[in-house]
Amino acid sequence: MNFSDPRYWSYLVGLWPLLFIFLIGQILMRLNGNAAELGITASLSIMDAAVFLLLFGGAAWWTLRPLRGRLSDSGSPDKHRHLIETYMTDFPWRALRGYLVAGWSFSAYLVIIIPLVAMLGNHPFTWRMFVALTLNFCFGAGVLGPALAVAISIVYSTRLRLKMSRRGWFTGTLGDKHTDRHITSSAHRPWLVFLVTGFLPVSILSIYIWLALGGNQAEARFILSQSLVLLVMSASASILLVFSITRTLQKVTTTLERGLKALADGHFKAHVPVLMDDDMGELARGLNTAMQGLQEREDLKDSLALAAEIQQGLLPKYDPLIPFYHLKGFQQTCYSVGGDYYDYIKADDGRVWLMIADVSGKGYPAALTMANLQAMLRGLSTLNWPIEEAANYLNEALCDTLAAGHFVTLFMGKLQPESHSLIWINAGHVPPLLLHDGEVQRLEASAPPLGLVKGIHYQVARTEIQAGDTLLAYTDGVTETSGHAAHEKYGEARLRAWLAGHADLAVAEMPEALLAELTAFGRNEQDDDLTLLCIRREQ
Repeated sequence: MNFSDPRYWSYLVGLWPLLFIFLIGQILMRLNGNAAELGITASLSIMDAAVFLLLFGGAAWWTLRPLRGRLSDSGSPDKHRHLIETYMTDFPWRALRGYLVAGWSFSAYLVIIIPLVAMLGNHPFTWRMFVALTLNFCFGAGVLGPALAVAISIVYSTRLRLKMSRRGWFTGTLGDKHTDRHITSSAHRPWLVFLVTGFLPVSILSIYIWLALGGNQAEARFILSQSLVLLVMSASASILLVFSITRTLQKVTTTLERGLKALADGHFKAHVPVLMDDDMGELARGLNTAMQGLQEREDLKDSLALAAEIQQGLLPKYDPLIPFYHLKGFQQTCYSVGGDYYDYIKADDGRVWLMIADVSGKGYPAALTMANLQAMLRGLSTLNWPIEEAANYLNEALCDTLAAGHFVTLFMGKLQPESHSLIWINAGHVPPLLLHDGEVQRLEASAPPLGLVKGIHYQVARTEIQAGDTLLAYTDGVTETSGHAAHEKYGEARLRAWLAGHADLAVAEMPEALLAELTAFGRNEQDDDLTLLCIRREQ
């Protein structure tokens, strides 16, 4: 770590509570006379302070050493994200190890030097006094010091992560690469604070009382004075620990509140900084995942809207003008895009190609197949092929391109206005209904759907269209509409009856009237794609 790096000095200055607790202990021992009784001179106190600063300053340097000045304001976000993954997630555990070594090394130094100075100076020093000093040194340097240092390190790490997050270096999507969450776990944190500031001090004070009751007056005074030092140091450290933990939790909860507010307001592009690797960090990651998913959903809505617009552009924009005939097409998809298709293409000789198809499946795959089918049919219509040859070509092409089990049902006809006849092929499609003199005829399928079996040769049929006849071609979304009653479908029988009962209805009004009928029966838009093609000879 570069000592000129302001982050190092910012972290080092943040460790002032350690020096504060150390000075409290030094001052109290001088005020209560224990320092003089042990022969601790000012020079020795200065040396103790130097050793303290050396050990804990070295621990601070070791804790931050992996940064090595690499956390600069420049560089790619991936570089900084990798640095967090390899270092910041392990930061509390690294700090705990470094400061435990420093704290127990300093306590060992005090346990050796102070009694040695007292004995060399011929100062009264008994085993009871040695035990009291040892407990005080071990608790102050080996427990309170590391606890405060780790708490301060966590505050520093949350501040650093927040800064990184604001610069876009850290989005909170790290993996679970560390295993020492017990250090920062919010469930364990109160117990750790209780252990450091409650259980251990009370236990040591109990030992002090036992030592004082069994010793002489000088020993009792010395031990009780050390009890005062322990009490003040423990109380001061408790206040600092609670302040540090509260400060950290306040930052974490503030970021979570902002994330929840952004989520509630629909600002899904925001992200919540992951400031700690505990259960609150998991909550922040969960919020980020939720907002990312919701944003992707919003983006998908835009894509679906664009796809629906494109698909609608593939359908006929205008009904062709045909002498003696009226045509009307209609489509409603259960998703933004669907696999139903209808089209009518007027040839140069006046004949009109009529198509209605249903691609197996729903959504994007069906829509892509439908677009492919539309492109092929448009191309074939310009060649003026017989419709049976066009159907044969479509079948071979779809057998080569469709995935196994997928197919296309197609009703394709060529309306010849001059002879008032319809030449048609039904490849596995639901039979269109022809209303003639109050009777409804079915144009039955005579071959399997397209894309299932190669080598099939489709045969045409011919139907004469009389004045007043109405042809209703549809997809199975009509007859399979679910009713209000359980397992009830609209069915072909109802459709035949509806068509016979609306013989006088204008062709342009038939789709809306049938849709109203289906809605009253119980249809909702999620049932299935629905497509209609209505043709009537007026005279």
